[in-house]
Amino acid sequence: MRLLGGGARRSRPLLAFRARPACSGRPDCFLSGRERGGDTMSLEAIRYSRGSLEILDQLLLPQHSRYEAVGSVRQAWEAIRAMKVRGAPAIALVGCLSLAVELQAGAGGPGLAALVAFVRDALSFLVTARPTAVNMARAARHLAETAALEAEREGATEAAVRERVIRCAEDMLEKDLKDNRSIGDLGAHHILERAAPGGGKVTVLTHCNTGALATAGYGTALGEWASMGMGKGPFWMLEKETLTTLPTKKM
Repeated sequence: MRLLGGGARRSRPLLAFRARPACSGRPDCFLSGRERGGDTMSLEAIRYSRGSLEILDQLLLPQHSRYEAVGSVRQAWEAIRAMKVRGAPAIALVGCLSLAVELQAGAGGPGLAALVAFVRDALSFLVTARPTAVNMARAARHLAETAALEAEREGATEAAVRERVIRCAEDMLEKDLKDNRSIGDLGAHHILERAAPGGGKVTVLTHCNTGALATAGYGTALGEWASMGMGKGPFWMLEKETLTTLPTKKM
C-alpha cells in the first residue's frame, strides 16, 4: 500500500490480520474491532465493553500506539476536538459510546424527564466538538429520539431508558463493523470483476479517510484492499488525503 501526501510517495507495510475469540454470547460484552468477526485489523480506533471505552490517540501515530480511557462525554468532546479520534464514523461512535459509559455509571436523572434532558443535552454538546461530522449529528438525533420514545412508553422506568440508549449506542458499533466488512467484500468483488476479469494486478486510488481507524474497524474504501489482503486476489491501493496534523503526515 502507498500513501500519497505532500507530493511525496512512501511505502507502508500492510497491517496484520489475526483471529480473535468471540464474545461467547455475553450480553454485556461488545468487543473491539480486532476481536469481532474473526480476522480483522489488529490496530483499531475504538476499544469498548459495557461501561468502558478506550480510544487510540491518533495524534501520536505512527511512532506510538497509545490508548486512553474515555469515561465521560466531556472527555470524548475533548478527544474529538483535539483530533485524537478522526473520521466521521469513529467520531460518532466515540461520542455515543461515551454517553453510554456515563449512563452505565448512573449519570442523568433523577426522574424520566431529567434523564431524557441529560441525554439530549449531552448529545447536543458532543455535536459541537466537530460540527461538520455529519455522522455525529445524525447519531445524536437518533439517540435523543430513542430516549424520548422509551420514556413515553407505558410503565417506563429510568433503568429501561438507560438500557435502551446504551444498547442503541452499542448496536451502532456493531452495525458499523458489519457494514464495513460488506463494503469491502462487495466493493473488492465489483472492482476485480470489472477491472481484471482475467486476473492480474489492480491498482485503485481512494480519497479521504477511509481506513480502519476512521471506523469501528475494517474501513470503508480501504476495506476493499483488506478483503484482497486476506487472500482473495492481487490488489494495490493508493490513498489520497488532505492531512491536517504533522503526526498523520508522517504515516
